[in-house]
Amino acid sequence: MKKIEAIQVLQKSNKKIFTLPDLRKLLNIENDNTAYKQAEGLIKSNILKRAIKGVYYLVMDSPSDFELANFIYQPSYISLESALNYYGILIQSSQQITSITSKSAKNIEVDNKEFTYAHLDQKYFSNYKQSLSKDKQSLKSSLRSDYKKVDSFIIATPEKALIDTMFFTSIGRSHLNLDELILDSINKTKFQEIASKISNRAFKNYLKLVKL
Repeated sequence: MKKIEAIQVLQKSNKKIFTLPDLRKLLNIENDNTAYKQAEGLIKSNILKRAIKGVYYLVMDSPSDFELANFIYQPSYISLESALNYYGILIQSSQQITSITSKSAKNIEVDNKEFTYAHLDQKYFSNYKQSLSKDKQSLKSSLRSDYKKVDSFIIATPEKALIDTMFFTSIGRSHLNLDELILDSINKTKFQEIASKISNRAFKNYLKLVKL
């Protein structure tokens, strides 16, 4: 397939991020080796850019950092400093794109940006599930009120993001200056409901410092 045809097909796919199997299917390529060579050609032509091994995105219609964060390490959701900054709870912006995952903690660098994934035990991770369907890039999620879908990414609610950050701070894995927080958007009832599910003693003690 010619490059101009490939561009048209990819743009019409309503996707911004592609795996190698995606490229094989969309561009009618028979094997991974040919798909890889096609991807390399599109990268050289500045049509695609490689995010991580086997994952590419359109240069002309690039995904947001949050979309990319959800995609390159799954399951995960935007939380901690990135979410607090998104909601205006924390004014100071983070140099990292911060997420929570039930998998191992991980740092991934994409285009000189650091995507960090903090591990949260499954019992605190709620019933969140994320998967990609085989033929359509979509986030199929079983979401409680702790999370919400915005555009094409999953992010913790303001209350969940604050509690996640407080939890990691209480166990010494993050830092949070309570005096810098703007808590007007926090729903006290929702906050207390989520917090009540966490039995960690250090978190319970830290929780007493927060005045809503």
